[in-house]
Amino acid sequence: MKLLLDLVQKDFKRNPAITAALVIFLTMSVLLMAGGLRVVGTLLSAYNGLNEKAKPPQYLQMHKGVYDHNAIENFVAEQADIREFITVKMLTINNANIRYRDETLENVLMDNSFVVQNEGFDYLLNMDNEVASVNDGEIGVPVYYAETLGIKVGDVIILKAGDYTNTLKVSTLIRDAQMNVAMTSSKRFLISPADQAVLSQHMGEWEYEFEFLLSEGTSPAALEQAYMAADLPSNGVAITGSLLNLFNVFSYGLVAMIIMSISILLIVIAILCLSYVIQATMADEQTAIGEMKAMGFPGKIMVTLYQVKYLSLMAVAGVIGYLGAIPFGDYFSAAVVLYCGQGNRQELKWVLPLMGIVLLSGVVLWWCYRVIKKNLKKTVVELLKGAKQRSTEGHYTLPLSGLKHPNLTIAMGELACKGKQYLVIFLVFVFSSFLILLPMNMNHSIQDSSFITYMGVGEADLRIDIQYSEAVIQQQEKALQVLQNDPDVEALAVYKNGYVEVQNEQGRGQNIRVESGDEAVFPLKYLDGRAPMSKSEMALSDLNASALGKKVGDDISVVYGGETMNFTVVGVYQDLTYGGKTAKAMIDFRNEDVEVYIMYIRLADGVDITSKTDQLRAALTDIKITPIKSFINQTLGGIVDNLSRVEVATLVMALLLNGVVTLMFLKLVMAREQGAIAIKKALGFSNRDIRIQLGIRVLTIQGLAILLGTLLANTLGERIFGMMLSTMGASRITLLIQPVKAYLLCPGIQLMVVFITIIGATGAVKANHIRAQIME
Repeated sequence: MKLLLDLVQKDFKRNPAITAALVIFLTMSVLLMAGGLRVVGTLLSAYNGLNEKAKPPQYLQMHKGVYDHNAIENFVAEQADIREFITVKMLTINNANIRYRDETLENVLMDNSFVVQNEGFDYLLNMDNEVASVNDGEIGVPVYYAETLGIKVGDVIILKAGDYTNTLKVSTLIRDAQMNVAMTSSKRFLISPADQAVLSQHMGEWEYEFEFLLSEGTSPAALEQAYMAADLPSNGVAITGSLLNLFNVFSYGLVAMIIMSISILLIVIAILCLSYVIQATMADEQTAIGEMKAMGFPGKIMVTLYQVKYLSLMAVAGVIGYLGAIPFGDYFSAAVVLYCGQGNRQELKWVLPLMGIVLLSGVVLWWCYRVIKKNLKKTVVELLKGAKQRSTEGHYTLPLSGLKHPNLTIAMGELACKGKQYLVIFLVFVFSSFLILLPMNMNHSIQDSSFITYMGVGEADLRIDIQYSEAVIQQQEKALQVLQNDPDVEALAVYKNGYVEVQNEQGRGQNIRVESGDEAVFPLKYLDGRAPMSKSEMALSDLNASALGKKVGDDISVVYGGETMNFTVVGVYQDLTYGGKTAKAMIDFRNEDVEVYIMYIRLADGVDITSKTDQLRAALTDIKITPIKSFINQTLGGIVDNLSRVEVATLVMALLLNGVVTLMFLKLVMAREQGAIAIKKALGFSNRDIRIQLGIRVLTIQGLAILLGTLLANTLGERIFGMMLSTMGASRITLLIQPVKAYLLCPGIQLMVVFITIIGATGAVKANHIRAQIME
């Protein structure tokens, strides 16, 4: 073994640049793989730990207004599958009445409720994941606001309505297993029972959550159906535990999926490069290998010799990558830890990366073994002839008319006759370009206002939400009066949202959320078909259509208010809201059955959206008004932040990859072409000429690769992004591109990095002399 290690050590000293490049390459692969798995381990531990302590409900129904207590109690008593039940009283306060640092929360999309700690389950936790408690005069603030508004312990929240003012001191931040993520549009503040009673006398509106824990094996959908069939209070959102899980997985897991996808790409690149380096190294050493075989050197020893070399490289990369994955993974899982804590299975974030590295090492070493064995199968004669064959390769014919541009002509001629040698570096440049553009295009697409079309509505400028209340009709009429007389409003549409019952493919009844309104005002791009135009037509979201087994042209029957209504499915669209399961139809919901009225507004050209929002908020003080861009940013805020981090990380890694691979490739090429370089010098070519020729070859390959990488990012990238969002209801995403950034800035930076590397790497050309070749 000592002899083997000595030989490996000498080989490393002989090719330090290539060895270093390989280590960097493998380290980046390990870093990404282990980092992604560390994020996954942290996510699993944190999310499960939060749920274990908080015990969120498996089904909940929200409701505003009075209700029959006895009816609810009787329903619970009759349902044997209900394990526990609580009614949560929430005092929902208008954001204009909540002030932090002299500013109201009117710009915040969320509905804010003030609650006391629950008993039994659905606990609000503090930052140690213990059941939180507050005294009179204190308040627990959702961790969402700690991140978005910077609220911290010791700050004060002022509640003001008319002449009444109540100041509450922030004593803790709150983790809420039910409403943690930005995708849930409500947040809960924790206050004492005495403060809640006092506040309710001056502001706010009571809202109720009927929450249920079920016996093992019971379907929340079955309980939901029974609840609706019993005609119990339900003029608010109904949410199942699986929907909450979906929101959380989408919010926290998307980044992990992206990192893992990138790591798989990088692993492919690493294997390609390793394969190339091994073949290039063995081609250089064919004569020596042939001589060893002729001397009777055992093939097993030779295989071991090469495997020890790459095992050593993998071991170094594994250790560095594993250690590097700790801060890398922690950086990308910081949001998960902030919102959920470290969790109950912290060993996962250590074990999963280790398992990933072992698996990756196995794949790399198996590939190395395969390539080495293939080369060693040659006979002694073939090996000894191979070196001679290589020395004659790469011939091309110069033009008879002479060389107008000698460096360009020779570089292109060498590219044409040695094209196979450039395949690996071409693929690496393709992948690098793809890695840079894909996260960038994803991030840009999500932040664009047109992303609202993947939330089930056409493009608009403003959104107005009027939640159900006893004054909902008056609020709606007042809003219409203001908006219809406003010359700045170019288009306006009002949508009622309620629930109907439909039978799924298994014949079980389930409730689906239906939006009713004029779909022609803000037209939506449908995956298939069109918007409903009459009272006999219905459009389904993509996930709903799949779940119900319906397609355009099928008939569908729903039950509303005891009446069966028949529709024809005329369209299928994408929708990321409400778990992706919604529908559109012209149903005349009774006011008491309307969960929320939503108005969409398009402003006239030249009208400032921010100013108009402030103006409308001043006129319609009891109504939530949100610019569409803010709506998207606040709903997907955490995802956008994480994607921005991934965008920067992939840019840095891809540029590093370009530099390392270019350096490694040029070192190998110059080593293989020592004789050719010396002959060129003897013919009168200067060092500068030869460096230019090498540069033209690499930059030409990179230019072609960038074109292909860009094309793949725009086509294959859309499919990858669609796959990631398909579980949420948007499977066919159109990636939006920033032309200047994508087609000029990014290619320019990549070309510049490679150009600088070429200048540095080709400096070694000066060391090649015809004299040395003759002596050799």
